[in-house]
Amino acid sequence: GASNRGYCRIRLEGEDRGIVLMVLSDPDPAKGVEEVMASGVITELPFVNVHRHLAASSVPVPEIYHYNQERGLLYNQDCGTIHLRNLLESGRDTGRMGFEAAIAELVKVQLDASQRPADDFLGFKVNFDRKLLRWELDHFTEFAIQARFPGKPSPADLERIGQIYDEICDEILAGPYALQHRDYMLDNLMWKDGRIWVIDFQDALMGPLAYDLACLLYDRDTSALLGPELIRHLVSFYGDCYEARSGQKLDRAVLQRSFELCVIHRMLKVVGRFHFINIVKKRPEYLRFIPYMLPAIVEYLGRSDRDRELLEIIAVYLPEIRVLMR
Repeated sequence: GASNRGYCRIRLEGEDRGIVLMVLSDPDPAKGVEEVMASGVITELPFVNVHRHLAASSVPVPEIYHYNQERGLLYNQDCGTIHLRNLLESGRDTGRMGFEAAIAELVKVQLDASQRPADDFLGFKVNFDRKLLRWELDHFTEFAIQARFPGKPSPADLERIGQIYDEICDEILAGPYALQHRDYMLDNLMWKDGRIWVIDFQDALMGPLAYDLACLLYDRDTSALLGPELIRHLVSFYGDCYEARSGQKLDRAVLQRSFELCVIHRMLKVVGRFHFINIVKKRPEYLRFIPYMLPAIVEYLGRSDRDRELLEIIAVYLPEIRVLMR
């Protein structure tokens, strides 16, 4: 992955179970946390901290058998080799079943884990605040445009992009918030023993209600695999699950707008991130996912006059966007 962690699977002779060994490139718990943090000094590995809270909230996460803090080694339960992606690729009905199960677990995270008190839980101390929201949007401008096309955008366009980013942030901040996994996508969800298992959860934080839902349905090539009809069904299914578990009516118009804003924010951020990984870290392997995400940027930015203005400015500088608008 695009992180400071590596993994290997260990088979135990004479036992059915295996172990997944997480190897940290640096045992310092604060290393690898590149985003803007609002929680002060990090003294505990975020993976361990978040794991404890999710497990206590009955979210299905792999057990940590042993943590060698000095050497940066974590010995974790093996949740198998079947990802949610594999279910989707094996057939439409199987994929739908898997995504519905993933959404049911997501609602558990957002309701049960959000409401469980814990003074030491990092997820409650880190917030998708204005600074972080804007920083991630600026990631797109910096690496999808400026790093690839020196001198662009023009000063006037750069200023207007920033103004629209601020307006998007205002709208996101005015909406409902809940605990988010932050990378709740089909490659971070495993299927074993007839249920979903959640992994790679160390970046959990309080964020916009529909952020993880947008991540689940629109990350990398997911939307192309799902198709618009199934995406609409799954957004509605999320609303049904949320209402059933919370016992409260969910304003579906508010949910839909939160979802649209989160798709816009997530797609811009991830496209910028993949260009960053290519340009700064010299790792081009994630660029292959960008063509799958660009149609979502065009579609969702085209749904309001303000967002369409941002799309038209971006299109001036990115030929890959222009070709989709013809």
